[in-house]
Amino acid sequence: MKLLYAEDEKQLSRAISTILEYNGYEVDNAFDGEEALNLAINNNYDVIILDIMMPRLDGIEVLKEIRNKNISTPIIMVTAKGENEDKVNGLDSGADDYLAKPFQTNELIARIKALIRRNNKFIETYNFGDVLYNIADSKLEKENKSLILNKFITNIDGKIEINQLLSTLKYENKEDNHSKIKLYIAYINKKFQELESDYEIYGDIEYGFKLGIKNVQ
Repeated sequence: MKLLYAEDEKQLSRAISTILEYNGYEVDNAFDGEEALNLAINNNYDVIILDIMMPRLDGIEVLKEIRNKNISTPIIMVTAKGENEDKVNGLDSGADDYLAKPFQTNELIARIKALIRRNNKFIETYNFGDVLYNIADSKLEKENKSLILNKFITNIDGKIEINQLLSTLKYENKEDNHSKIKLYIAYINKKFQELESDYEIYGDIEYGFKLGIKNVQ
């Protein structure tokens, strides 16, 4: 699961991010509103955490711009303790939850998990041929067999653009990364084989065609 954490206090940001990463989340950090907005627009996140008091653009302005771009990612607003007006403005502007400073990291993690569950309640699993992918547990399943998969293509139609895959794997879009993509696809196909699936991932890496599921029987 990937998070964006926007907080201008760098020491606090590093401390919270370290705890989140220890709990299994990937975290991108932003230290001002403009950086947060740019990251939110150009990346896919499971949850965005926005502090209201930030330089350049405050959290409410960032929130409004994100929603104006029709980005529906769940957003937690972090407010100063007792600032009820900030909470109301945040919720009215499209925030899904809020947390007052100072907060306990276990409460933040609980709220992140709740938003992810709520956001994925209708898409907890995807079918890829005869294999089921369980998002919450990161498992590939077929009949009574299951395997943990670190990363996977979660487009509902089982396809993904090369640029999206590069972004997911944090690779730059350069030709020399084609071999890395091939290795990743081979890794997934090995998992399919271990489950005795009749399907495999395929695609024309060199020309950037879509990847998908192909029956190999």
